[in-house]
Amino acid sequence: MNVPNRSIRPGLRRRLPAVLLAVALGSLTACGSSDSPDTEAATAPTTQAQPSEAAPAASSAPAAEGDVQTLTAVEKDFSISLDEETLSAGEYEIEVRNEGGASHDLVIEQDGEDIARTAVIAPGASETLTVTLEPGEYVFYCSIANHRGMGMELPVTVS
Repeated sequence: MNVPNRSIRPGLRRRLPAVLLAVALGSLTACGSSDSPDTEAATAPTTQAQPSEAAPAASSAPAAEGDVQTLTAVEKDFSISLDEETLSAGEYEIEVRNEGGASHDLVIEQDGEDIARTAVIAPGASETLTVTLEPGEYVFYCSIANHRGMGMELPVTVS
C-alpha cells in the first residue's frame, strides 16, 4: 500500500512566518523599552539626587536657608574635576556634568561609606546633587564598572 507523500504538518508552513514575526517584534519591544538608568538619565538629565537609604547624609543638621553653596563637578573619560578641592563645611548643591563619551555617576564617600550619589548620567547630560558636608576627608568617585580604578577618583578636604 502506497501512502501519498503529504506533509505531516501542513499548517506549520502557513504559521511559521507569523510566529517568527511575533518573536522578532517581541524582542524589539523588550530591547526598546528599557528602564535602565542610562535611559532615565537621557530623558531627565537634571534631577534632584538624594542620599541612598544605606548611606545617610553626612549631617542631619539642616543648613540655614540661603547658605547652600554651589559647586560644579565635571566628569570626563576618565577623570573628575571640581571648582575647588578644599571646601568649607556646609550644604552644597553640586551640578555634576558628564562631558565624557561614557555614562558616569558621582558617589561621595566618607570614611569608607557612601554618603550620597547621583543616578547614572548619560554623556552630555547633568544632574544636581544636594549634600551636607561636615569637616573631614571625602572621596568623590564614579562607581560604574572600573571607572574608579581608571582614575575617576578625587580626594576632597572639607574644613
